[in-house]
Amino acid sequence: MNDIPELRKRANSLKLLYVEDNEEARESMLVILKLFFADIVIAVDGNDGLKKFKSNNIDLIITDINMPNLNGLEMAQKIKEFNQEVPILILSAHNESDYFLQGIQIGIEGYLLKPLEMEQFVVVLD
Repeated sequence: MNDIPELRKRANSLKLLYVEDNEEARESMLVILKLFFADIVIAVDGNDGLKKFKSNNIDLIITDINMPNLNGLEMAQKIKEFNQEVPILILSAHNESDYFLQGIQIGIEGYLLKPLEMEQFVVVLD
């Protein structure tokens, strides 16, 4: 497994935007995210995520796909039109190829499956 203390040290300096509409999923994921990130901006849907991205200096985005108002892939596409450089990770229970292909076309840097396993998260984050 990768050097988790070193990864935590690097991630700790990043500002993370975490976008998840399901409160229970959001709270359980935050337990893991807080192990790595000191500065986490939380959004409850794609519109909220887009708004918070534009009003914060975000270094990394982790987003769910299925959300009301604007889904995670639509939000990611709008963000990439605004800023190609920000890395975006998709976190979803969906492992359908359509989502993977759409994510590749948008320029998503990684795809994490729910329920998230720590080893999978560390590999993608590294």
